[in-house]
Amino acid sequence: MKKMIKHTVFFLVVIATLSPVLGQAFNPAAHVYIAGKVARQVFPFTFDKINLYYGSIAPDISSYADIRDWPNGFCETHYRFTKLPYAWWNPIQKAFAQGWQIHNERRPWGADYYAHGTCSYAAASPCSLKLCNYGGYVPEQATILAAALEKDFPFLNLELAHFAIEVAIDILLVDNKDHTLGEKLLSAALFRSPGDVNLLADVDGIGANWDTLSSAESTFRNLVINYATALTLPDPLRMALLGEIGVQLANALGVMEIDSATVQLIVEAAINQCREDYYGPVSNAINGIIINNKSKLIK
Repeated sequence: MKKMIKHTVFFLVVIATLSPVLGQAFNPAAHVYIAGKVARQVFPFTFDKINLYYGSIAPDISSYADIRDWPNGFCETHYRFTKLPYAWWNPIQKAFAQGWQIHNERRPWGADYYAHGTCSYAAASPCSLKLCNYGGYVPEQATILAAALEKDFPFLNLELAHFAIEVAIDILLVDNKDHTLGEKLLSAALFRSPGDVNLLADVDGIGANWDTLSSAESTFRNLVINYATALTLPDPLRMALLGEIGVQLANALGVMEIDSATVQLIVEAAINQCREDYYGPVSNAINGIIINNKSKLIK
Protein backbone atom coordinates (compact mmCIF):
# COMPACT_ATOMS: atom_id res chain seq x y z
CA MET A 1 0.00 0.00 0.00
CA LYS A 2 2.76 2.47 0.94
CA LYS A 3 4.59 1.76 -2.31
CA MET A 4 1.44 2.39 -4.34
CA ILE A 5 0.78 5.66 -2.52
CA LYS A 6 4.33 6.85 -3.15
CA HIS A 7 3.96 5.94 -6.83
CA THR A 8 0.74 7.94 -7.07
CA VAL A 9 2.25 10.91 -5.26
CA PHE A 10 5.20 11.02 -7.66
CA PHE A 11 2.98 11.31 -10.69
CA LEU A 12 0.75 13.86 -9.03
CA VAL A 13 3.70 16.12 -8.27
CA VAL A 14 4.78 15.96 -11.91
CA ILE A 15 1.26 16.74 -13.10
CA ALA A 16 0.66 19.57 -10.68
CA THR A 17 3.77 21.35 -11.88
CA LEU A 18 2.81 20.99 -15.54
CA SER A 19 -0.93 21.43 -15.61
CA PRO A 20 -2.44 24.83 -16.44
CA VAL A 21 -5.94 23.58 -15.62
CA LEU A 22 -5.98 21.88 -12.24
CA GLY A 23 -9.75 21.72 -12.04
CA GLN A 24 -11.55 19.81 -14.74
CA ALA A 25 -15.29 19.30 -15.05
CA PHE A 26 -16.19 15.64 -14.59
CA ASN A 27 -13.40 13.40 -13.34
CA PRO A 28 -12.40 10.36 -15.47
CA ALA A 29 -14.65 7.81 -13.76
CA ALA A 30 -17.73 9.96 -14.40
CA HIS A 31 -16.73 10.29 -18.06
CA VAL A 32 -16.42 6.52 -18.36
CA TYR A 33 -19.80 6.04 -16.68
CA ILE A 34 -21.45 8.51 -19.07
CA ALA A 35 -19.76 6.93 -22.09
CA GLY A 36 -21.02 3.49 -21.07
CA LYS A 37 -24.61 4.71 -20.77
CA VAL A 38 -24.49 6.70 -24.00
CA ALA A 39 -22.94 3.84 -25.96
CA ARG A 40 -25.98 1.63 -25.44
CA GLN A 41 -28.11 3.92 -27.60
CA VAL A 42 -25.71 6.02 -29.65
CA PHE A 43 -22.96 3.47 -30.38
CA PRO A 44 -24.74 0.09 -30.08
CA PHE A 45 -22.33 -1.62 -32.48
CA THR A 46 -19.18 -0.37 -30.80
CA PHE A 47 -17.88 -3.41 -28.95
CA ASP A 48 -14.44 -2.02 -28.14
CA LYS A 49 -15.31 -0.41 -24.82
CA ILE A 50 -11.64 -0.09 -23.76
CA ASN A 51 -10.82 2.50 -26.42
CA LEU A 52 -14.26 4.10 -26.27
CA TYR A 53 -13.75 4.71 -22.56
CA TYR A 54 -10.21 5.95 -23.05
CA GLY A 55 -11.37 8.29 -25.79
CA SER A 56 -13.99 9.71 -23.43
CA ILE A 57 -11.28 10.89 -21.01
CA ALA A 58 -8.46 11.58 -23.49
CA PRO A 59 -9.23 15.27 -24.22
CA ASP A 60 -7.94 16.02 -20.74
CA ILE A 61 -4.47 15.00 -21.95
CA SER A 62 -4.05 18.63 -22.98
CA SER A 63 -4.06 19.73 -19.34
CA TYR A 64 -0.91 17.72 -18.65
CA ALA A 65 1.34 19.39 -21.21
CA ASP A 66 3.52 22.37 -20.44
CA ILE A 67 1.46 25.38 -21.52
CA ARG A 68 4.53 26.74 -23.30
CA ASP A 69 4.56 23.69 -25.56
CA TRP A 70 0.80 23.59 -26.16
CA PRO A 71 -0.61 27.04 -25.33
CA ASN A 72 -4.10 26.44 -26.77
CA GLY A 73 -4.39 22.80 -25.76
CA PHE A 74 -7.53 23.10 -23.66
CA CYS A 75 -9.36 25.08 -26.35
CA GLU A 76 -8.26 22.71 -29.08
CA THR A 77 -9.41 19.61 -27.20
CA HIS A 78 -12.55 21.00 -25.53
CA TYR A 79 -13.89 23.89 -27.62
CA ARG A 80 -12.95 23.23 -31.18
CA PHE A 81 -14.82 20.49 -32.97
CA THR A 82 -11.84 18.18 -33.39
CA LYS A 83 -12.60 15.36 -35.77
CA LEU A 84 -10.04 12.63 -35.36
CA PRO A 85 -8.82 11.16 -38.67
CA TYR A 86 -9.68 7.56 -37.86
CA ALA A 87 -9.85 4.85 -40.51
CA TRP A 88 -13.48 3.76 -40.90
CA TRP A 89 -12.43 0.11 -41.19
CA ASN A 90 -10.45 0.25 -37.94
CA PRO A 91 -12.83 -0.46 -35.02
CA ILE A 92 -10.23 0.51 -32.40
CA GLN A 93 -9.62 3.96 -33.89
CA LYS A 94 -13.34 4.48 -34.41
CA ALA A 95 -14.15 3.61 -30.79
CA PHE A 96 -11.53 6.06 -29.53
CA ALA A 97 -12.85 8.82 -31.82
CA GLN A 98 -16.42 8.19 -30.64
CA GLY A 99 -15.39 8.50 -27.01
CA TRP A 100 -13.41 11.67 -27.79
CA GLN A 101 -16.42 13.42 -29.30
CA ILE A 102 -18.66 12.97 -26.26
CA HIS A 103 -16.25 14.72 -23.88
CA ASN A 104 -16.29 18.32 -25.15
CA GLU A 105 -17.36 21.40 -23.22
CA ARG A 106 -18.70 23.68 -25.95
CA ARG A 107 -21.56 21.68 -27.44
CA PRO A 108 -24.52 19.78 -25.96
CA TRP A 109 -23.24 16.43 -27.23
CA GLY A 110 -20.33 16.60 -24.76
CA ALA A 111 -20.29 15.65 -21.08
CA ASP A 112 -18.33 18.67 -19.85
CA TYR A 113 -20.96 20.98 -21.32
CA TYR A 114 -23.28 19.82 -18.54
CA ALA A 115 -20.77 19.63 -15.70
CA HIS A 116 -18.72 22.77 -16.07
CA GLY A 117 -20.36 25.51 -18.12
CA THR A 118 -19.15 27.07 -21.33
CA CYS A 119 -16.81 29.67 -22.77
CA SER A 120 -17.24 31.64 -25.97
CA TYR A 121 -14.39 32.38 -28.33
CA ALA A 122 -13.87 35.03 -30.98
CA ALA A 123 -15.13 33.87 -34.38
CA ALA A 124 -12.04 35.12 -36.19
CA SER A 125 -9.69 33.33 -33.80
CA PRO A 126 -11.22 30.12 -32.37
CA CYS A 127 -8.92 30.05 -29.35
CA SER A 128 -9.09 33.74 -28.43
CA LEU A 129 -11.16 33.70 -25.26
CA LYS A 130 -14.07 36.14 -25.03
CA LEU A 131 -16.27 35.10 -22.13
CA CYS A 132 -16.61 32.17 -19.73
CA ASN A 133 -19.73 31.19 -17.84
CA TYR A 134 -18.59 28.44 -15.53
CA GLY A 135 -21.98 28.01 -13.91
CA GLY A 136 -22.20 24.24 -14.18
CA TYR A 137 -22.76 21.83 -11.31
CA VAL A 138 -19.11 21.20 -10.43
CA PRO A 139 -17.92 24.83 -10.08
CA GLU A 140 -21.15 25.77 -8.28
CA GLN A 141 -20.72 22.98 -5.75
CA ALA A 142 -17.04 23.83 -5.32
CA THR A 143 -17.99 27.41 -4.40
CA ILE A 144 -20.59 26.17 -1.90
CA LEU A 145 -18.14 23.70 -0.35
CA ALA A 146 -15.37 26.26 0.05
CA ALA A 147 -17.79 28.68 1.74
CA ALA A 148 -19.26 26.02 4.02
CA LEU A 149 -15.83 24.87 5.24
CA GLU A 150 -14.17 28.28 5.39
CA LYS A 151 -14.30 28.47 9.19
CA ASP A 152 -12.79 25.04 9.82
CA PHE A 153 -10.47 24.97 6.80
CA PRO A 154 -9.63 28.58 5.83
CA PHE A 155 -6.95 27.35 3.41
CA LEU A 156 -9.54 25.55 1.25
CA ASN A 157 -9.42 27.38 -2.07
CA LEU A 158 -11.64 26.81 -5.09
CA GLU A 159 -9.11 24.54 -6.81
CA LEU A 160 -9.05 22.13 -3.85
CA ALA A 161 -12.81 22.35 -3.46
CA HIS A 162 -13.15 21.57 -7.17
CA PHE A 163 -10.96 18.50 -6.71
CA ALA A 164 -13.07 17.35 -3.75
CA ILE A 165 -16.36 17.71 -5.67
CA GLU A 166 -15.01 15.79 -8.68
CA VAL A 167 -13.77 12.97 -6.46
CA ALA A 168 -17.04 12.93 -4.54
CA ILE A 169 -19.03 12.42 -7.75
CA ASP A 170 -16.79 9.53 -8.79
CA ILE A 171 -17.09 7.88 -5.37
CA LEU A 172 -20.86 8.27 -5.36
CA LEU A 173 -21.09 6.72 -8.82
CA VAL A 174 -18.91 3.78 -7.75
CA ASP A 175 -20.86 3.22 -4.55
CA ASN A 176 -24.39 3.75 -5.87
CA LYS A 177 -24.48 3.18 -9.62
CA ASP A 178 -21.66 0.93 -10.83
CA HIS A 179 -19.41 -0.95 -8.43
CA THR A 180 -17.14 -1.93 -11.33
CA LEU A 181 -16.52 1.64 -12.51
CA GLY A 182 -13.02 1.79 -11.04
CA GLU A 183 -12.10 -1.45 -12.82
CA LYS A 184 -13.48 -0.11 -16.12
CA LEU A 185 -11.43 3.07 -15.81
CA LEU A 186 -8.35 1.09 -14.85
CA SER A 187 -8.74 -1.28 -17.80
CA ALA A 188 -9.20 1.64 -20.20
CA ALA A 189 -5.96 3.24 -19.06
CA LEU A 190 -3.96 0.01 -18.86
CA PHE A 191 -5.07 -1.53 -22.15
CA ARG A 192 -5.80 1.42 -24.44
CA SER A 193 -4.34 1.06 -27.91
CA PRO A 194 -0.91 2.69 -28.30
CA GLY A 195 -2.25 3.98 -31.60
CA ASP A 196 -4.81 6.23 -29.91
CA VAL A 197 -2.37 9.07 -29.43
CA ASN A 198 -1.30 8.76 -33.07
CA LEU A 199 -4.73 10.02 -34.10
CA LEU A 200 -4.11 13.26 -32.24
CA ALA A 201 -0.77 13.76 -33.92
CA ASP A 202 -2.50 13.64 -37.32
CA VAL A 203 -5.20 16.23 -36.53
CA ASP A 204 -4.96 19.49 -38.47
CA GLY A 205 -4.88 22.41 -36.06
CA ILE A 206 -3.55 20.57 -33.00
CA GLY A 207 -0.79 22.85 -31.81
CA ALA A 208 1.42 20.23 -30.21
CA ASN A 209 4.18 18.15 -31.69
CA TRP A 210 4.59 14.43 -31.22
CA ASP A 211 6.94 14.72 -28.26
CA THR A 212 4.54 17.03 -26.40
CA LEU A 213 1.54 14.80 -27.10
CA SER A 214 3.37 11.62 -26.16
CA SER A 215 4.75 13.07 -22.92
CA ALA A 216 1.41 14.58 -21.87
CA GLU A 217 -0.44 11.34 -22.63
CA SER A 218 2.05 9.30 -20.64
CA THR A 219 1.73 11.58 -17.61
CA PHE A 220 -2.05 11.65 -17.87
CA ARG A 221 -2.34 7.89 -18.31
CA ASN A 222 -0.16 7.11 -15.32
CA LEU A 223 -2.23 9.40 -13.11
CA VAL A 224 -5.44 7.77 -14.31
CA ILE A 225 -4.04 4.32 -13.57
CA ASN A 226 -3.23 5.33 -10.01
CA TYR A 227 -6.48 7.20 -9.47
CA ALA A 228 -8.49 4.28 -10.87
CA THR A 229 -6.58 1.91 -8.59
CA ALA A 230 -7.69 4.00 -5.62
CA LEU A 231 -11.32 3.73 -6.75
CA THR A 232 -11.07 -0.07 -6.86
CA LEU A 233 -9.97 -0.29 -3.23
CA PRO A 234 -12.32 -0.76 -0.27
CA ASP A 235 -12.47 1.90 2.41
CA PRO A 236 -10.45 2.94 4.35
CA LEU A 237 -7.70 2.18 1.81
CA ARG A 238 -9.52 4.10 -0.92
CA MET A 239 -9.85 7.25 1.16
CA ALA A 240 -6.28 6.95 2.43
CA LEU A 241 -4.88 6.96 -1.10
CA LEU A 242 -7.19 9.77 -2.23
CA GLY A 243 -6.12 11.70 0.86
CA GLU A 244 -2.47 11.43 -0.17
CA ILE A 245 -3.34 12.61 -3.68
CA GLY A 246 -5.15 15.59 -2.22
CA VAL A 247 -2.20 16.51 0.00
CA GLN A 248 0.16 16.60 -2.96
CA LEU A 249 -2.27 18.66 -5.03
CA ALA A 250 -2.68 21.08 -2.14
CA ASN A 251 1.09 21.39 -1.73
CA ALA A 252 1.48 22.09 -5.46
CA LEU A 253 -1.10 24.88 -5.06
CA GLY A 254 0.87 26.37 -2.21
CA VAL A 255 -1.31 24.98 0.60
CA MET A 256 1.13 23.37 3.01
CA GLU A 257 -0.91 23.20 6.24
CA ILE A 258 -2.85 20.08 5.29
CA ASP A 259 -2.57 16.34 5.85
CA SER A 260 -4.27 13.25 4.48
CA ALA A 261 -6.82 13.09 7.30
CA THR A 262 -7.90 16.66 6.55
CA VAL A 263 -8.25 15.94 2.84
CA GLN A 264 -10.41 12.94 3.70
CA LEU A 265 -12.67 15.12 5.87
CA ILE A 266 -13.05 17.58 3.00
CA VAL A 267 -13.88 14.82 0.52
CA GLU A 268 -16.39 13.33 2.96
CA ALA A 269 -18.00 16.76 3.28
CA ALA A 270 -18.17 16.97 -0.52
CA ILE A 271 -19.79 13.53 -0.69
CA ASN A 272 -22.42 14.53 1.85
CA GLN A 273 -23.07 17.80 0.05
CA CYS A 274 -23.52 16.14 -3.35
CA ARG A 275 -25.23 12.95 -2.24
CA GLU A 276 -28.79 14.01 -3.02
CA ASP A 277 -28.30 15.77 -6.35
CA TYR A 278 -24.99 14.64 -7.90
CA TYR A 279 -26.73 12.37 -10.38
CA GLY A 280 -28.72 15.21 -11.93
CA PRO A 281 -25.88 16.62 -14.07
CA VAL A 282 -24.67 13.10 -14.88
CA SER A 283 -28.15 12.13 -16.08
CA ASN A 284 -28.48 15.43 -17.97
CA ALA A 285 -25.21 14.72 -19.74
CA ILE A 286 -26.29 11.21 -20.73
CA ASN A 287 -29.69 12.37 -22.00
CA GLY A 288 -28.29 15.48 -23.66
CA ILE A 289 -25.64 13.56 -25.57
CA ILE A 290 -28.21 11.02 -26.74
CA ILE A 291 -30.67 13.71 -27.83
CA ASN A 292 -28.05 15.77 -29.65
CA ASN A 293 -26.24 12.93 -31.34
CA LYS A 294 -28.23 12.55 -34.53
CA SER A 295 -26.22 14.68 -36.93
CA LYS A 296 -23.01 15.21 -34.99
CA LEU A 297 -21.61 12.02 -33.55
CA ILE A 298 -19.71 9.28 -35.26
CA LYS A 299 -21.89 6.21 -35.76
